[in-house]
Amino acid sequence: MKKICLLLLVSSFLGIEHVSAQSSIQTALAERIAVRLRDSLSLSSAQKDSIYAINMLISNQKNALRSTYQDAETLQFHTQRVEHTRDSLYRPILGEEKYLLYRQKKNNLVNNN
Repeated sequence: MKKICLLLLVSSFLGIEHVSAQSSIQTALAERIAVRLRDSLSLSSAQKDSIYAINMLISNQKNALRSTYQDAETLQFHTQRVEHTRDSLYRPILGEEKYLLYRQKKNNLVNNN
């Protein structure tokens, strides 16, 4: 019985560490994208914070999909649908001029992390 309790305790600790590590990676990625956009597009602090929040929202949505769908093809389809919302969420934050500039630089700003 003690071995089972110890095993459960260790496995729950490892599970918490995995979630924590995944969360910190997502946070770092969202921050890196927001900083790149801020630097490249001359965004204000408020715009950068909004971009960060959008990136965290997208990341959280993708995490929810990973726990919902086990089939790789279905997961990829739904993940791409979430990812395709990024531009429409960025547009009101950036405004037309910066949005057009973002679209031109998108591959380097978002995809090369």
